[in-house]
Amino acid sequence: MSWNLSSLFARFKRSKKSGPSSHYDLKLLRQIKSNTFPSWSQLKYLGSFLSNTEKKAIWSASGILLLTLLSWSIYAIATHSLITPNVGGEYSEALIGQPKYINPLFSSTNDVDADLSSLMYSGLFKYDNNKKIVPDLAENLSIAPDQKTYNIELKKNLKWSDGEPITTDDILFTFETLQNAETGSPLITSFQGMRVEKTGDNSIRFTLKTPYAPFLDALTLGILPEHVWAEIPPSNIRLAKFNLQPIGSGAWKFEKMVKDNTGNIQSYSLINNDKYYGKKPYLSNLNFKFFNNQTEAVAALRSQNVLAVSFVPHNLKDKVGGKNLNIFNLQLPQYTALFFNKSVMTELKDDDLRMALTQAIDKNTLIKEALDGDGIAIDAPISNGNLGYHSNIKKIAFNFAAANQLLEKKWPRLQPEEYFKIRHDQILKSVISSKQPATATKNTEEPTISTEEENKINEMIRSEMASGQTFYRQLGKSDVLRISITTADTPEYLKTAEQVAKMWQAIGVQTNIITIGSRQIVRDALKDRTYQVLIYGEMIGADPDLYSFWHSSQSEYPGLNLAKFSDRDADKLLEDARSTLDSDLRAKLYQKFQDILVSDLPAVFLYSPTYIMAVNKDIHGINIANLVSPADRFSTLNDWYIKTKREIK
Repeated sequence: MSWNLSSLFARFKRSKKSGPSSHYDLKLLRQIKSNTFPSWSQLKYLGSFLSNTEKKAIWSASGILLLTLLSWSIYAIATHSLITPNVGGEYSEALIGQPKYINPLFSSTNDVDADLSSLMYSGLFKYDNNKKIVPDLAENLSIAPDQKTYNIELKKNLKWSDGEPITTDDILFTFETLQNAETGSPLITSFQGMRVEKTGDNSIRFTLKTPYAPFLDALTLGILPEHVWAEIPPSNIRLAKFNLQPIGSGAWKFEKMVKDNTGNIQSYSLINNDKYYGKKPYLSNLNFKFFNNQTEAVAALRSQNVLAVSFVPHNLKDKVGGKNLNIFNLQLPQYTALFFNKSVMTELKDDDLRMALTQAIDKNTLIKEALDGDGIAIDAPISNGNLGYHSNIKKIAFNFAAANQLLEKKWPRLQPEEYFKIRHDQILKSVISSKQPATATKNTEEPTISTEEENKINEMIRSEMASGQTFYRQLGKSDVLRISITTADTPEYLKTAEQVAKMWQAIGVQTNIITIGSRQIVRDALKDRTYQVLIYGEMIGADPDLYSFWHSSQSEYPGLNLAKFSDRDADKLLEDARSTLDSDLRAKLYQKFQDILVSDLPAVFLYSPTYIMAVNKDIHGINIANLVSPADRFSTLNDWYIKTKREIK
């Protein structure tokens, strides 16, 4: 480089030696212009005096200076500030089905209704993100020593979304309406024998006939506004427009809904409830879109028509992979079990048969094949993390050889050709009997069948014989051991039933599957308990009150004792567990009950499925742990955000 310090010093020295006249010229110039530094008008000519090399050096130095200042500024801002949530943005989610009754009195029967109801209504109590009951509309609670009287004081200055005050009259109205048989609420049985009364302008009392430990769970029910519903007769409540356009007290309120030409709701929008008493949400809008099935919902997520899918079935999990999505694997207090119905299939009363069928089930393979690994193998109804979980419960391990050994005692093996002959004789006898005239005598000629009928019989038998079943089990002299599994036609239940059928066929038990539509299974199977074996899921809730699921009094519909299990000692344990508030004692009682359950084997507890939720990464602040119900994924919704801002620390 030609330009350097030595050249500058050389210029300076030449200027010093230029003679005495130069000194006077400089002095004269300073008298004319006293400023040491040139003005801006003079600086603009600087380029005329600098060489190209000098210009490049100055620009480089200036650039380095600017970059340094910019870097230090960014560092200072980043060090002394935080990115924080900002108000605004819309969250959209795909739901399966249609809203019908966004009303706490009816919403428990429809997941869509339950989701929306949880956002627009609030109860006296609620569950936090740790599955603990905390006050919501309630401010204070006191429970009498008899454990039957609950005195509750409300928060002050509560308001409905339309601005009207929330009072104890609303609480009284809600529970009296629920207890009215004309209302037709499915929750009526949970509040039978309960009395509710006002004890002050801001306080109310609930009185029970007997102690009931899960009562606070029941008080998470959303409260209705009396001034909206009072003029509507209980028998007409289901017809009211407020079932789709609610006035509530939750953090969100109804804005609008869009219907198609057939009357189906396409989208449903909520906005912030400015009268809400709790923490205000960051999000400004919620928009729910409705689809017929999960396949359509997942497609909407992939095309960014929505930002989230409430539930992703296991068979579609691979469709929601991607860098722009967060996948949440959550656990619900639920189980899927195989229920034996001894009253329909008397062979199931045999302890050895139930034990062999249980030993033949490989739960790990079942979860891998039916759920793609998204589930936890279980041995009892109460799962880990819940009150009454039994870590030392007796486990019946998968043991193919032991299962076969048990069956050999009473049900000897039959080769496929032997099975074919037995079934042929059975069907042939039935066909001939149907042809026998009612007035037949001993001399009447024996009916015969045609070649075509013979071929149909043979074809029917072959269709019954599973390709993977290498042998059968003889039942009596002229029959085989066969079982029918009934289940809903959802992908999860179907795959589970298919895997169980293969495992039972491997030990010689002929097994066929009966599928019923998920919306009809209650009416067509559960109501009359017509199944031999049922594969079905039950959700027990945050409080593990197993009374309605396993007490003998709940063996008939609408009870949920699907195995029709009956045991006096078990009943007593369930009764005692729900009548004490001592959580340690309740846990011990539930553990003893589960010991009886596993010993008697009325059911095989298969797995607790994983609840999968997919959300776009544009949504921040999601902190979801295990859920009490699917609607509880919104328990921390007020902390979710899209927009951000930077604040000084």
